[in-house]
Amino acid sequence: MNRTITVTIQHPDGRTGPLQGFRFFWGFRVSGFRADRHCQPCLRGSVVPDLNTSTVRSGRSVAVTLRPQHRYLYICGVGSGPKSRLHLMNFHLPVRYEPGSAVAESTYNGYLVTVADAVALPIPELPAGWNGLDLQTTRCKNFRFGVAYFGTGSD
Repeated sequence: MNRTITVTIQHPDGRTGPLQGFRFFWGFRVSGFRADRHCQPCLRGSVVPDLNTSTVRSGRSVAVTLRPQHRYLYICGVGSGPKSRLHLMNFHLPVRYEPGSAVAESTYNGYLVTVADAVALPIPELPAGWNGLDLQTTRCKNFRFGVAYFGTGSD
């Protein structure tokens, strides 16, 4: 059974156009996890063509179909600026299909990301040194999401 989630991004002043303030922005249909990587490469699945750095725009809605192998939709934005401040600018919104539900989250620079027919999923913390991994990996929210929802082995 295909499930459709609708993502709408609105600029704080209602303008339409490419998202500003993000080096990368993507929606990813998640079907699994690779525990030997972090950031987007740790997720198995596929990028949503209308929700990637070159195509994402404010002022429009994108219908994202999750096929049976896709468990989740992960929406992620990597902010622009100094590396020491990126943790304040990045955007993470993993969701699970849930008909009739909706979630809305704001980015650091005021864009409102609304997702219809979905619920947000929490991303638990991992302790420093977890499984002997470095901080870059255990602080990575993509990686932490993968561990939380798929476990530590590969699927």
